[in-house]
Amino acid sequence: MQKNSSNKILISIIIFLILLLLGGGGVAFWYITKTPNNPESVQTTTQKKVNNEDESLSEIGPLYPLAPITVNLKTLDEKDTYLKVTMSLELSSKLLSNELDAKNAVIRDEIIRILSSKTLVDIDSEVEKDKLCNDIKRSLNSMLTDGKIKNVYIVNFIIQ
Repeated sequence: MQKNSSNKILISIIIFLILLLLGGGGVAFWYITKTPNNPESVQTTTQKKVNNEDESLSEIGPLYPLAPITVNLKTLDEKDTYLKVTMSLELSSKLLSNELDAKNAVIRDEIIRILSSKTLVDIDSEVEKDKLCNDIKRSLNSMLTDGKIKNVYIVNFIIQ
């Protein structure tokens, strides 16, 4: 009789362990599939980010690349500091590129005047670069009649 009751206890323990493993596995599966650490969730989030970037990229107007411009920055000491910058202008319409072609020398002159009036401190940070781009945009827009420059993008920026 002891052997029979020992077998029942052993079978009960085995069944309990199997149920415990199945329950734990089910909880683990549910947790893995519902949390953001799930590769599928990450892929979905990444896909959403890519789609949002695609949407914002599709809203960018025509770009007008400018040839590189090199200037001496304004300095307080005797050292020369050079800035070489390449920019692209985002246009409100393609028609504006004809006007920019016709006024290329005037536009380059205006950008050179703005850049050469700056010191290294004036263009050192992201905030300062944003201000610089806004200054250029505002100044160039005052010369244009066939549209507006929506943004100025810095493509290359080298200080030496």
